[in-house]
Amino acid sequence: MKKIYLSLFLILCAIAVKAQNEFFIQANGGVSHYAGKSTVNSTFLDAGDPANHSGYPNGDGNTAAFSYGADLEWQYTFKCKFLLGLQAGYEVISSKTDINGVYDGSGGETPATGYVTGHYHSINLNPYIGYRFNLNKVKLDLLPGFDVAFGLKNTETVNVKANDNTYYNKPTNNYNSAGDEFRLRFGAAAYYKKFGITTSFSRGMNHFAEYADAYIPPEHMDVFRFGISYRIN
Repeated sequence: MKKIYLSLFLILCAIAVKAQNEFFIQANGGVSHYAGKSTVNSTFLDAGDPANHSGYPNGDGNTAAFSYGADLEWQYTFKCKFLLGLQAGYEVISSKTDINGVYDGSGGETPATGYVTGHYHSINLNPYIGYRFNLNKVKLDLLPGFDVAFGLKNTETVNVKANDNTYYNKPTNNYNSAGDEFRLRFGAAAYYKKFGITTSFSRGMNHFAEYADAYIPPEHMDVFRFGISYRIN
């Protein structure tokens, strides 16, 4: 179904190619996190080899973490003020897990403080439709659409100190592959001359927990973005 929507969108792009178009460059920052019944706010670090200073959290954290990205945008505005557009760029979204203990598999759990943050790198496509409101000299665009994120790699940042003064700073699950993700998205942009301010919220539809060894309730990713935009034509 996702491929059908994307193909229809590209066909519409081809139809409009001879019309007057707008092109933008954009940068954004924001916060993202896992959401769902199986996520945790804090948990212990599973450290199988304390001498190697590595470990991984026992669950996916739902604490918000910094996300960022940059993209190029094409947009066509119809005379009736309806919009058709596509953003394409690079994005890193993250989710944080607070750590309150370390378990090394031998002597129980040692109290600890710190966190582990997972980072998900992807190429993100955002096809959208929308409507433009003209508010004096400001143009306000409302932009419902969706994200198709093509995963590049996943990484983790580990920063944990146990009460026995053992420091953990190496990820165990620093894997290089990542799955694709589909998210529903609603965005808005306000433009004055060539400069704009953008914001959006995306809710993931993938059930990340389906990849677990045993059944756990499904999880999804929420992403909040705030950015700046510049029209280059």
